[in-house]
Amino acid sequence: MYYQVEQVLSKYEPETENFYKGRGILICETKQGLFALKVYHGSAQKAEFLYWLGRTLREQGICCDDMIKNRENELISEGVDGERYTMHHWIKGKECDVKNRMDIMMAVSYIAGFHAGLSCGIPEPVQGGPDYMCQRHMSLYEEYGRHNRELKKIRKYIAGRHNKSDFERLFLVCFPEYFRQAERVLGYLKRENEKTDQYTVGICHGDLNQHNIIFSSEKPALIHLEHAYVGIQIADLGNFMRKILEKYDWEERLGFEMLREYCRVYPLHRADLQGLYYRLSYPEKFWKLANHYYNSSKVWDPGRNYEKLQREIRQNISRKRFLEQFRKKILAQIS
Repeated sequence: MYYQVEQVLSKYEPETENFYKGRGILICETKQGLFALKVYHGSAQKAEFLYWLGRTLREQGICCDDMIKNRENELISEGVDGERYTMHHWIKGKECDVKNRMDIMMAVSYIAGFHAGLSCGIPEPVQGGPDYMCQRHMSLYEEYGRHNRELKKIRKYIAGRHNKSDFERLFLVCFPEYFRQAERVLGYLKRENEKTDQYTVGICHGDLNQHNIIFSSEKPALIHLEHAYVGIQIADLGNFMRKILEKYDWEERLGFEMLREYCRVYPLHRADLQGLYYRLSYPEKFWKLANHYYNSSKVWDPGRNYEKLQREIRQNISRKRFLEQFRKKILAQIS
């Protein structure tokens, strides 16, 4: 393994003096600073897009783990076993602390600044390609429609099982309520299917959470841009807000503070706010729990799925209360 890694590192200009494992990466110490070696699964075209994105962010003063080229002026390096890698500048700092509200507000402000600086269309290096990897093709209607079909399949599977576990029995009890929520959102999207010309479109991070926002000694930084794409930017904010609010039992005050902070830096249009509302309305956590259960071993269940589902049922009450206030305080005022 170490021979494989050293072979790849030797292809890059910064000479690695020491390396150690990080979260899914290999952090390399050099005289020129920290770098990160990552396994890469995308296309060459997507790598060009990510390289452009990293350079553009740096030019705009946004710190990120931008990609660098190897000695042969290539973005992707192949190891002796055929595994492909990319090298990135790395940032030393701490992750956004979800228990610290100041960290959360700083992160939201940073996300808004990231979106504001990259809402001006499709980057030149990736225009006209036959396989436009940087643009998300599946619409929200298609994505949620697929989720709903999976939920129905999982329900049918559980209903046919004998000697049901506590999780399976609880799933069948609460399924009708969650599926009604899911169908309600899908029904809206079917009538008012999202059109990109109504929403703010630009570069999206694609996997925004507290782990991918770093607070360094100088400024915040954005890392792990591998899922970045051109699309409706409100998807990033919705994903980040959901993850934070789940940890705060969907606290209304915090939710609206996050929304105000984002809009202070980067105002949202009516369509964006409507899109955010329906993203938060979809029972994503319930679908994730069901999907995780269905794709894991059913032979041994330590009870964690049951505990997580109980917690989600309790939070569903708070989530509905938050969404009702969102509808009254935000959407009703802009109708």
